[in-house]
Amino acid sequence: MSFYLYITRLKCLFRSRETMFWCYMFPILLATCFFFAFNNLWKIEDFKTITIAYDSQGAKEDTFGEVLSSANMSEDIKMFDVTYCDQTKAEKLLKNGDIDAYIVGNEKPELHIKSNSMNTTIAKSFLDQYLHTSDAVTAIMKENPNAMNEGLLDDVMNNNEYLKEVKSSHKPQQLLIYFYALLAYACVFSANWGLDEVINIQANLSSRGARLNVSPMNKMKLFFSNLMAAFTAHMGSIILVFLYMYFIIKVDFGNNLAYLFGICILGSLCGLALGGTVGIWVKKKTETKEAILTLVVLGGGFLSGMMVHQIKYIVAEKLPILGYINPVNLIADAMYSLYYYDTYERFYLDAALLLIITAFLCIASFVGIRRKNYASL
Repeated sequence: MSFYLYITRLKCLFRSRETMFWCYMFPILLATCFFFAFNNLWKIEDFKTITIAYDSQGAKEDTFGEVLSSANMSEDIKMFDVTYCDQTKAEKLLKNGDIDAYIVGNEKPELHIKSNSMNTTIAKSFLDQYLHTSDAVTAIMKENPNAMNEGLLDDVMNNNEYLKEVKSSHKPQQLLIYFYALLAYACVFSANWGLDEVINIQANLSSRGARLNVSPMNKMKLFFSNLMAAFTAHMGSIILVFLYMYFIIKVDFGNNLAYLFGICILGSLCGLALGGTVGIWVKKKTETKEAILTLVVLGGGFLSGMMVHQIKYIVAEKLPILGYINPVNLIADAMYSLYYYDTYERFYLDAALLLIITAFLCIASFVGIRRKNYASL
């Protein structure tokens, strides 16, 4: 009998065009929009040596020129390709676009640019750091002429690294936050399915619920059969969205796909429980319940970085508690941790928090349904 109820409800769900659109088509449309909007941003260009011209103004001791020519971005890549010439020729080179900028060397070297760009920003940062260090050395020598012998200048000139760099097997891609948050949002979107099942079983909210409550059918048995049907149909939409992202628009989900599907299943269950809890405990009209649930799910997607990826970092820094109670953020963060980290501590933490939230919502839904009694129908 339970299997018959499950199959019957599954057929009803797949016949609902509105439900099929919002769960099956809408996430795919969003993923497509993300892909076309951010497609060019996926290409990370390697650093190229900055071309500049330098006029030393005939200085005999040209300290800045030596620093400029010896600066390296890495062991194999020089930071600057320097052309030594006078200011007149440098201006001509800049006007013709042969160089990114030119520097006039004197007591305070000056940077001249034609337009703002990444290369000119790097050149300005380099010059500002040199001027800052030069001023610090001048101040130290003025206060303590013996600083050269005491090794203080060596401490100023050397940039010591106190952090150890640990490289991941994947390149950082902030744009993945959008796709992970979208998939997480699609998982929690099952909350609308959970709300529908609760409304359909309550006599004071729908005519179907009234008929069910006067029938000899066990209400809890029917409710769980309908929830399993909703979960099955919703997981079908998650699989479809994942396959579209993975094979069509080539989103990199890493190699831990089993863990990823596990967190998707848990997220879908959490969404169903969330919808059920709102449907049972919010004592308002059906339209109000739907509005509240939409606000919660969309708000969770926004706070997890689905609209603006910087929001995820702002929440983590300013109000981290929101990240720990937001199911969408927990799902997206778990996926993100699978992609970047070689260990599973972060993933297990997110999964454990999501499991606790799901268990709490399930208990709240169960208690609420058990308490439902009607004086008359």
